[in-house]
Amino acid sequence: MSNDRLPNVFSPLQIGPMTVQNRIFSSAHQTTLIRDHLPTPEFLAYHRERARGGTGAIVMEATAVHPSGLLTPKTVAGYLPEIVAAMAEVAAAVHESETKLLTQLFHGGREQIASAPRRPAVGPSAVPTTRFHVEPRALEMGEIEEIIEGYALAASHMQQAGLDGIEISSSHAYLPSQFFTHRSNVRTDRFGPEHPLQFLTEVVDAVRSRVGNELAVGVRLALDEMSDSGLDESACAEVATQVSEGLPIDFISYTMGDSATFSGGAFIAPRPRSMPESILARLPERATGGPVVMATTRVVDIADAEQAISRGLADMVGMTRAQIADPHLVRKAREGEPIIPCTGCNIGCIGHYHAGLPIACTMNQATGREVDLPQPVVRRDRDAVPAVRKRVAILGGGVAGLAAATELAGANAAVTVFEGDVDIGGQLRVAGSAPDHEYTWATWRRWQETLIQNLGIDVRLESVPADADLAGFDDVIDARGAKPFLEEKFLCSLDVTVVDAWSFLRDPQRYRGEHVLVSDWGGEPTGLDCVEVALEHCESVHYAYAGAEPAVNVHQYQRFGYLTRIDVPGCDVMPFTQADVVDDRVVLRGSFSDRLRALPDGVTTVVIAHGRTPRHDPQLAKGIRVGDLDGPRGLEEAALEGYEAARTILDSAS
Repeated sequence: MSNDRLPNVFSPLQIGPMTVQNRIFSSAHQTTLIRDHLPTPEFLAYHRERARGGTGAIVMEATAVHPSGLLTPKTVAGYLPEIVAAMAEVAAAVHESETKLLTQLFHGGREQIASAPRRPAVGPSAVPTTRFHVEPRALEMGEIEEIIEGYALAASHMQQAGLDGIEISSSHAYLPSQFFTHRSNVRTDRFGPEHPLQFLTEVVDAVRSRVGNELAVGVRLALDEMSDSGLDESACAEVATQVSEGLPIDFISYTMGDSATFSGGAFIAPRPRSMPESILARLPERATGGPVVMATTRVVDIADAEQAISRGLADMVGMTRAQIADPHLVRKAREGEPIIPCTGCNIGCIGHYHAGLPIACTMNQATGREVDLPQPVVRRDRDAVPAVRKRVAILGGGVAGLAAATELAGANAAVTVFEGDVDIGGQLRVAGSAPDHEYTWATWRRWQETLIQNLGIDVRLESVPADADLAGFDDVIDARGAKPFLEEKFLCSLDVTVVDAWSFLRDPQRYRGEHVLVSDWGGEPTGLDCVEVALEHCESVHYAYAGAEPAVNVHQYQRFGYLTRIDVPGCDVMPFTQADVVDDRVVLRGSFSDRLRALPDGVTTVVIAHGRTPRHDPQLAKGIRVGDLDGPRGLEEAALEGYEAARTILDSAS
């Protein structure tokens, strides 16, 4: 791609007093690169890298305007005097690349994720919130006025730090939008539901009175909260119209979902399959001369951004997760270089945030570690290939093996990958049989094909090397992965058909019309993938999971999506229960009580998702063990350990 193919993307845009160099931006997202509520050097390096990559603007993460509005212990505190010097350093670093820098002013209201000890939550009214099970008290009038002043103070701090703009978070069921609806606002004063925008209006006025017209000021709104108990598309459109026509703002940034409900939460950072229709197609009609429109939520192809701008749907497009994966996306699009894709796995980005960990990316090991690591090499400089190259053999062409291969090949090692199956991918290829991972698998595979070609990696499919085949290599990395764990008792002649989860996912057509029970031992996605596939192909489905809750190891937004989709007629959910064998019969055993009971009537097939076991044979051990061969875990660990094994080899040679 180039300026010719993306003329609108690479055109400047005036937003109030600031001019952005292009129409792509990074929207507000939590990095957890925060200490004592202040940015760290890692935070600065993270945003500096994206500025160097050419993004037009960066909206930094939620910045609390008052102590009562802190979402987590890792929330930036915009009310602290120390924030000025800290943000001034970030602004200077970002401005080196002519990228504009904004921050998002925020108050969570009754939405509170974590604190220890728990702080009292506040909101417009004492109405509990579903998702976080928070029971707030109603704000007193003096407290509301104090919070409004907090917005003005935080805005002033950002102005002193040299930022270019302010975004006021009024989406996702956080404090301003809690005033929008009677579901969270039953006040009878001037901030009651009869005046839904009163609080936001006073906030914007207070900010404007403090910073004047020297900063761009905007509001973030939901297009649809995607929840039956939230604001629907029509109600959100009415709010947007009133904000656009009635408030002195320069831009509106649109997003989707809400934080207060399980169903709405699934759309805050949606998986690809959750967004069959792009947010760009749902933007409201533009008012002539109204605020600049900025659109966010799962836009990963810069060509889509170009189309949206050319059609007048948006003036600027947020490509946030795409720039988490490749901070140089904008520069590479301009120069025609390969762009590291976002697979939509959500593991290192929003998944790390939910776990209280620093931001990362399964596709780019430098994300979140920009202080220490360079960006990945995605194309070999043929002229720089040395005459004598380190030769490395990699056993296994799954995620770990290819992560090692690409890092080694990018450093000009001669890499040969031996894969025993008919295709690369390992367990990700199996997972790709399920609807929730189709996009992740397909995107990952396409990118690996690009890297294999660009970096000159020799991949040998259906190849299991003998010791003699490995004799000429300097190093060996063993990434042969894991296999399903199926106890011997399930392999005997039983009263029903028993199949392991991987076999079921590979060939669900074989079980069309069957009455299926899925026994899910762990908290990984595999069991739920089997349930979804069974609902599509089988006559009836029972889901027995052994833990206190299903998918406990799956990050919240993905889990909400799964549970929304299986909460349907025809799916019988059986908590803290798993399949067992007693007297050659498959039965159900209670996880806590050990109580035995018969399978539901009519069950003909039992799918066993009871974990994995490494393909490790101590007598056949070779080289450096990585990924699931060293102990079954997840996609993130596989990619990281493959990368680290490669660096170990390269560092030992330097």
